[in-house]
Amino acid sequence: MSEIPYLAIVGGGIAGPALALSLKKHHGISSTVYELQPKHDVRGVNITLAPNAVRVLQHVGVYDTVRTQGYSYEDLHMSNARSQALGTLLQGSPKHYNFSSLRVHRAIVQKALLDELKAQGIPVVFGKKLVQLREDKEFVELEFADGTKARASFVIGADGVHSRVRDAIMDTETSYSGFMGIIGMGVKRESLHKSAAQTPLPSFIFGGRGFVAVMPSDYKGTVVDFFSTMPYPARSRKEWDELASDKTKVQEILQQRFGDQWPKFICDITMEYNKEGLSLLPFFEVPPLERWTSIKRRVVLIGDSAHAFTPQGGQGAAMGLEDAETLSHTLAHPDFASDYMRLLAAWERHRSDRLRLVKDFTDLNGRLRTPDTAIVQWIKEMLIWGRFKWTGQLGNLQWLHGYNAEDIVRVF
Repeated sequence: MSEIPYLAIVGGGIAGPALALSLKKHHGISSTVYELQPKHDVRGVNITLAPNAVRVLQHVGVYDTVRTQGYSYEDLHMSNARSQALGTLLQGSPKHYNFSSLRVHRAIVQKALLDELKAQGIPVVFGKKLVQLREDKEFVELEFADGTKARASFVIGADGVHSRVRDAIMDTETSYSGFMGIIGMGVKRESLHKSAAQTPLPSFIFGGRGFVAVMPSDYKGTVVDFFSTMPYPARSRKEWDELASDKTKVQEILQQRFGDQWPKFICDITMEYNKEGLSLLPFFEVPPLERWTSIKRRVVLIGDSAHAFTPQGGQGAAMGLEDAETLSHTLAHPDFASDYMRLLAAWERHRSDRLRLVKDFTDLNGRLRTPDTAIVQWIKEMLIWGRFKWTGQLGNLQWLHGYNAEDIVRVF
């Protein structure tokens, strides 16, 4: 294999470190990760990692660490606000997908990745705010807010929905999706009202006033979180920050939606949860991009930098992890140094085609979670029930959960 050029990865969240590890472990390729935060970021909330995401974590060597700090499960149960079962999705399955799904805090995943970077001798430079990129025929120069500069043959932007790398290579604006989420974490399962015994967990519950999920989130399943995604009027970034900080208002939004028309344990958990622990998250989207690379293809976008959309399909982190592993195999192609324009174009088409399908799946989930009139809600519930009667527990989602990132080599 020909020598691979030096790589700079901007973003030390999940996708960026996963790319660096995949490059080093699979192909012996070195890189440096530059992260905006001054140290490991412990903020964030619990996330769901479906088998297609967990598979990448195993490939880069952190799955066993993460698995013991989250809740592994196979069945995701669905019911309505009257506690009537609508169906069960086999969201994880060692038999069908080799892995269960995992509910875990985002910061746990990031820390495991960063710890493995350190163990592998891959440098991570914290506190680096990118301010400018200058791309030449043979290299890219990065300039940071502290006045320092770095140079790399290729730069990978893995710096999230408000990506500075993306802003440096094209004119785009992120937009509010029309949805937000509210989540409460750290609830002891034993404290739930006895009506929770009638609803197996993890569970999605649909009603005329919206949607709420209750999911175990620790290894033994003794701690749960609850979250709801919902349409909400747009606000400025400053106004979103103010709303998220107003915990009384955030709790009022929950209480208005989940009253006595829901199972008692849902009413209690939304009414009595310590409001200071609630997190409100507006969902921003990146508009469909014509390309995920700079014109000279020496700057490449992955994860939310390239295709952020709402997390209502539970695939946000998964898509970034898939991007990372598929790109690592692309960068390691024997002809990459001389044929990178063609190879990156092929990678981009492959990922774009898949992302369109995932976006459609996510948008459908969003529509099913939207409050509606009684008759429309009844129709939606019948559609959910009918789908599982027709497809069985797999839900015709083998294309989603069974994806193998290493299959990218077939497109070259």
